[in-house]
Amino acid sequence: MKKLGILISLIMFVFVTQGYAQSGRFGATPEDSVECVRYLNFYKEYFKNGNIREALPSWRGALRVCPVGVTQSLYQDGQNIIKFLINQTKDPDRRKELVDSLILMYNIRIDKFPSPKARLSAYTFKAYDMLTYYKGDAIEVFSALQDVVKFGKENTDQNILVLNMQYASDLFKDNKLEADDVINIYEQLSEIFDKKLQSGTNDALEEARNNFETVFAISGVADCDNLLALFEPRFDQNASDITYVRRVVQLLSNAGCESSDLFLKAVKCLYEIEPSYNSAYYLYRLYSSRDDGENATMFLKRAIDSDSIDNKTKADYLLELGTFYFKKMSNYSAAAQHALQSFEFNEETKGRAYLLMGHIWAMAKVRDGEMPDIDARANFWVAVDYFVRAKQADSSLAEECDRLISTYRQYFPAAEEAFMHDLADGSSYTVRANGLSATTTVRTNK
Repeated sequence: MKKLGILISLIMFVFVTQGYAQSGRFGATPEDSVECVRYLNFYKEYFKNGNIREALPSWRGALRVCPVGVTQSLYQDGQNIIKFLINQTKDPDRRKELVDSLILMYNIRIDKFPSPKARLSAYTFKAYDMLTYYKGDAIEVFSALQDVVKFGKENTDQNILVLNMQYASDLFKDNKLEADDVINIYEQLSEIFDKKLQSGTNDALEEARNNFETVFAISGVADCDNLLALFEPRFDQNASDITYVRRVVQLLSNAGCESSDLFLKAVKCLYEIEPSYNSAYYLYRLYSSRDDGENATMFLKRAIDSDSIDNKTKADYLLELGTFYFKKMSNYSAAAQHALQSFEFNEETKGRAYLLMGHIWAMAKVRDGEMPDIDARANFWVAVDYFVRAKQADSSLAEECDRLISTYRQYFPAAEEAFMHDLADGSSYTVRANGLSATTTVRTNK
């Protein structure tokens, strides 16, 4: 039976090789085709069983007699055979020859097997193997990485994108790339990351994007001078492209360029294209840092009035607006209005709102350069009332409120002074100041 099996195999081999020979696919002549198929079959039998050294002579024979591009597996298997040989030798000259042969295998695959999937695979693994084995000029490795990106676009492996940025950064530090080159590469790769994230995100992709941003941030390229020189001349012509505007905002923010006019312009442009409470709030912060109270409050109000804002954020923004009116614009009535409105949307802000109200009232009637009379000091009763409410609403504020209560009680009138004004401890008293009005209780400093 065993002999019969061998005989059938031989008959099938002859039949197959004759068919290939007649087709001309495996060689210029029938004899070449027979030799080609014989070598392919022999090396394959050894290779699939892991006998790489035994496969090597027949694989070399197939390379010698078969037409270039005869079958992709010849070169794919060859890559594994050559990497085995590289790992088995320590001779640097021999390793270099083998690495050159490995790269040749990839180049043949790229040239002879044009399907997008096959080419992207060849470009990708060529780059990875050059990173592992190639000891030549880093520019050539970078070029191989760029080839993957140019061909694969959003199908490029995310780690290849990070490696592109790393090599670009290293080449810049070695004075082999200009700052503009690195920034353009960043833009190119960022757009690809954006498209990949739009198609669906995962932890690995998010991590790769973060690593990519970190590499660029520490590259030494993304300083304000470089970025402003690059983007200012062409910003207006690209101001309607939201992806471009986002990129400018992100780059300038990462480089600490928030004080630049271009950054403010870009954020405003982003808000106009895609209004959101986040971008409105950001504009409030920018105008606030420039002491532009009118624009700051306008954009914070827009953030508060946004349909998409949640109640917790809305409450925080209302309290922040009240604080801004109080500290930056000395508008006590507007400050009080927004502070008290905040906890209508989130009860958790009540303590902080009352604390702010205490500060507002503590400042409401202080007069510089003169000793205030008892009427001018009535605001301190209201201030203390609010500090007491604040610590009752939020126990975490108790220590601060107790300190403030102790401070402002010192300004309560003495009992004799209250008596002179026909006022008694515990009696009701209405205070009006700076557009504010409150009813409080008379207390004296005993």
